[in-house]
Amino acid sequence: MPASGAVDVAVCVVRDAGGRVLLAERTGRQRSAGFWELPGGKIDAGETPQQAAARELEEETGIHARSLAPWMTYEHAFATRRVRLHFFRVHDWWGTPLGREGQRLAWVDPSAPGVAPILASNERAMRGLALPPLWAQTHSAPGEAQVAHALDALRAGARAIVVRASQGTPDQRVAGASRISALARSFGAHVVLEGTALEARRAGASGIYTGSRNLGRTSSRPPVPVWIASCHDAAGVARAAALGADAAIVSPICAGSSGLPVGWDGLRRIASSAVIPIYARGGIVPSQLKVAQQAGAMGIVLDEDDDGRL
Repeated sequence: MPASGAVDVAVCVVRDAGGRVLLAERTGRQRSAGFWELPGGKIDAGETPQQAAARELEEETGIHARSLAPWMTYEHAFATRRVRLHFFRVHDWWGTPLGREGQRLAWVDPSAPGVAPILASNERAMRGLALPPLWAQTHSAPGEAQVAHALDALRAGARAIVVRASQGTPDQRVAGASRISALARSFGAHVVLEGTALEARRAGASGIYTGSRNLGRTSSRPPVPVWIASCHDAAGVARAAALGADAAIVSPICAGSSGLPVGWDGLRRIASSAVIPIYARGGIVPSQLKVAQQAGAMGIVLDEDDDGRL
């Protein structure tokens, strides 16, 4: 057991073609019997977390993981023990899921699981899994161009829009975000607005976006359902997590964007210590979604500046 007293546990995120996540119900032989969780288990001596994740998945469900990528690692304190959970996204697998230990299995929508209760240590991961993989960002002045950029992104598959608010009066920014929020709802998508919690509520947005400069001046989580922070390094992601952000956007990833590129290796290093979902932005194109996920990101954010591709 680590010096911190935490038990290391490997956990797998398996999704079907429709994006549903596989959960398993804890049996009467286990602590917290009847609670639902992502499949996984304790890391044995001499095992790497990735080896344990693959082994536990096959032992519990019969699924063989062909490709695993680290996602998040965080600790959770139960009343009698502390666990450190190492989450892995299973990108390629084969087999028919079966409760090989007598447990029930369920494919669920992470935003509305349909089974309960969810094990407390899995709640943060489930919130992250409810976030869409493809986001887009627009920072045009409020008006027709801004709405057009957002509509193009929604039609291209983005299911969340970051509305930057560097131009216009507060009322103009709210009005522009309101139009985009109405469009987004028709696609089943989210909008987060760069601004205050009050402005987000007026615009009908799901939450707010905080840039890296303002993140340094933020002392607590804003009172909104969804809070996304912009970061440029692991320290920024750690600060966002400590303040309660739901996810962090890391940028810029690729050359050609403003600022010193983080690069895919840099993103992988940041992801290895992240305790909240991270997204890659800056010089990104849609075909790089899988590359970003293999590096540990939840998804990507497409910027209207990236050669006009949203």
